[in-house]
This record gives sequence, structure tokens and C-alpha cells, in this order.
Amino acid sequence: MPEAYHLPSGQYDAWLATLRRHGRLIAPVMREGEYRFDVLADDELPMLGRGLTRRSPKWVFFPQHEAMLRFRRQADDYASAEVAQPNNTPQVLLGVAPCDAASLPMLDRIFMDNYHDPYYAARRRNTLVIALACARPTSTCFCHALGGGPADAAGADLLLTVIDGGYLLETITPAGQSAAAGWGLDPADGDHREQATRAHAVAVEKLKPIESLAGIEAKLEGLFNHPLWREAAEKCIACGTCTYNCPECHCFDIRDLPLADGGERVRGWDACMYAQFTVHASGHNPRPDQGARWRQRIMHKFSYLPANIGLYGCVGCGRCITSCPVRLDIRQVLDAVRRALPEEASRGTV
Repeated sequence: MPEAYHLPSGQYDAWLATLRRHGRLIAPVMREGEYRFDVLADDELPMLGRGLTRRSPKWVFFPQHEAMLRFRRQADDYASAEVAQPNNTPQVLLGVAPCDAASLPMLDRIFMDNYHDPYYAARRRNTLVIALACARPTSTCFCHALGGGPADAAGADLLLTVIDGGYLLETITPAGQSAAAGWGLDPADGDHREQATRAHAVAVEKLKPIESLAGIEAKLEGLFNHPLWREAAEKCIACGTCTYNCPECHCFDIRDLPLADGGERVRGWDACMYAQFTVHASGHNPRPDQGARWRQRIMHKFSYLPANIGLYGCVGCGRCITSCPVRLDIRQVLDAVRRALPEEASRGTV
């Protein structure tokens, strides 16, 4: 059983001050009318428990834009270059939804397994992740179809649960245990644990029933040329919102950008929904239409990643549903996959 502590409301402000001493504090706040994760000012309080932020906090570990190399012009030649160093700033990521925390093990496999990305690894190593158990699942949440849940702590170092008069704080990892041991909190008692267990059960009851997606990778076999992909993409306008808001999408492009005195080599997010994503220098595009791109999105998340790393590329947060301007619903596409017959792939259109 994880170690658990009681964080009374009366000690909350002092606890936040302790977190700030650990490192820069990143938490949900309102910015320009949007509920999102951001670095808190010294006197700013986090806004916890208001549901999912519009965008995931993956930028904390994998920024949308990141300079990897800087070069300076000397006379008429680019004569000097400086490799950007990884950011080792200690930080605390507070109030992460369990579905967002669950994305981290997959990103860790991508950026820290066979290929070691020093920029991602430094941020991950220096960040304490404190999740907040979900109490307000919405109609677009489907984490439970992928084995998750409102109190799933995978990927987090600690888990907070709202109880009467404060929080239950559970330690998940050695890093979480080490941090919590120095916070001066009293151990939780049986009543605190029971309240948290009840809160978790109530949240589970609020989830919309949905069929489990376990094993869907086997169903995708034989559907590569199935017409369902074109049908799924009929409304798609290739805006990329689903990709940018997703906590697990991680494709990027690298470009050299000119500056007045030289330039920068910058890594930036990319999206498989874009027509230019796979365009060759010759002009050939192996994914020439949006149906082929939707096929790639689903196959990558639910077939290729499970085959390669044993994890799905989706945590069921539902952001791709709520943010889509034409109301495309990935759950409906996955339902179509379940119903599809492999022999229909002979009528393939992608």
C-alpha cells in the first residue's frame, strides 16, 4: 500500500510555498480566458479541480518549439555553432489529470528508451509530477476503455484526492516518497483513506459506459485498405487541433530558421493530419488524402505503438473530441473499426 499523508486545508498555502522552494511551480490557471497549465507567479494560486485543461501539459517535457542549435555569422561564413544544452531547472507539475499523467510512460518509452532525447530526459528527470484524482469526468472521457480511471496514478509521483477538509496525498514513486517525507505532513488515517476510496468510486460511476478497447490492435489487422478510413475523414479539415491538444502525440519536424546574426535549428510539433507531413522532395505523397492520414493516426495509436512498445498512443482524455471544430469523434471511428469486416478491405479506397 502506498504511503499516504493528510493535507488539511489549513496547511495548503504553506505546502504550496514548500513546492515553490522545490522548483518552479506549474499548475492549471486561467490565462486569456483559457483554463490551462502555466508557470505560476510567486503570489499566484493554482486553480485545481475544474476539470481538464483545454490543452495537455506535455509541453512541460516536450515544448512546442525548442532551439537545439544556434549558429552565428562571422564575416560571410557561418563559422560558429553552439548546441543548446538541456534544461535542468527543477520544477513541480501540480494538478495533473490522471489521463495526462498516464501519457508519460508512453512518452518516456519514445524519448528515453532506445533513443535517448537529452532535452526531454532532463525535463522529465527534474520534474515532480503531482496528479489530482478526477472528480468530474465528462461525457467525452473514455480513459476506462483503455484501462485507466479517475484515480489511476501511472506516470505520477504523487496523487492528491479531495476529501473533507483537505486532501489525501499518496506517494507513488520513490521520488514522490522522498519529497513527501520532507513536507511535515501527518500520516493519513483509515478514515482519510476511506473517504478517498469513496470519492474514486463516485467518479467511476460518472463515467459514460463504453466497450473496452483492449485488443483492438488485432481487429485493425486486415483493415489497412478498408473504406472506413475515407468515411471517417469526410468531415476532417486537417486543422491539427486533435494532434496538438493530445497528451501523447509526439511527432516533430526540425527546421533551420534564419536570424539577423545567424540562425537556429528548431524542433517543433508536427501533425500527421497535415498534407505536408509526408510529402517527399519529389512531390510524391504516400498519404495523398485525408483518409490515409486518418488511417495513420488510428493505426499509430492502436496498432503500431502497441506492437513496438506495448502501450497505446491514447489515454482517452477526449480532448480530440471536445476541440474538434467539425465534431469528429474518435470513439465513433473505433466503433467502426470494431464493426468492420476484413473482406471489405478489397473495396479499399486509401
